[in-house]
Amino acid sequence: MVTGPVVLVAHRGHAAEWPENTLPALDSAASAGAPWVEIDVQLTADGVPVLLHDADLERVAGRADGIFELEAAALGGIAVGEPARLGDRFPAARIPTLAAFAAWLRERPALRAFVELKHESLAHFGREPVLAACRKALAGAPGQWALISYDYGVLELAARTGNEPLGWVVRGFDEAIAAQARGLPARWLFCNHERLPPGPLPRGPWDWVLYEVADEITARRLIGRGARWLETMRYTALAAALAREAV
Repeated sequence: MVTGPVVLVAHRGHAAEWPENTLPALDSAASAGAPWVEIDVQLTADGVPVLLHDADLERVAGRADGIFELEAAALGGIAVGEPARLGDRFPAARIPTLAAFAAWLRERPALRAFVELKHESLAHFGREPVLAACRKALAGAPGQWALISYDYGVLELAARTGNEPLGWVVRGFDEAIAAQARGLPARWLFCNHERLPPGPLPRGPWDWVLYEVADEITARRLIGRGARWLETMRYTALAAALAREAV
């Protein structure tokens, strides 16, 4: 059973309507009342953490540049309005630095953020440099963020060297994963809801954060299975749909 109110996490901001991982997408989610946002972090060629999901700009900018080939200063001239998905609606969209995001977050003290350290940057630069760079960039918003990653090793490193809350993004679930999650310890387990076993959600000393939840029917089904945290790119619509039950 759900033990508290359902928490909707704005996945890459309000990404259904705005270019993902951009400040306008995050502004939209915050303005709609999202208590948590989720962002993705890659590092540029000169080691600057920026908000980007993929290791290249093909999907967000329609160009093949790899993020490890570009220095941070070059990103100011590249529009990331997701032309294939959103057309020419957002010519001013740019990739924010993680430090700029932290400044933005600090202006919204009630808001919290899940910061995903992407595996491509961890493989390219190494866990210690990526973790150090991200912690430095996020120092401007103390207490407002949690680190998450698919990479268990970087979470182990974070647990040994800091005290920020941690979330592990898993590709499924079994007893080995449960033991590892307890060992971190993980405050949250993130998973694609389609990759979990049927029936009630496996219980443990963590909260499940299930993604990508795009519609009310799926949301209510997952809530019925015991979900309390749902991650969605359609924050505004889903929040409105779930609120109708309380009216």
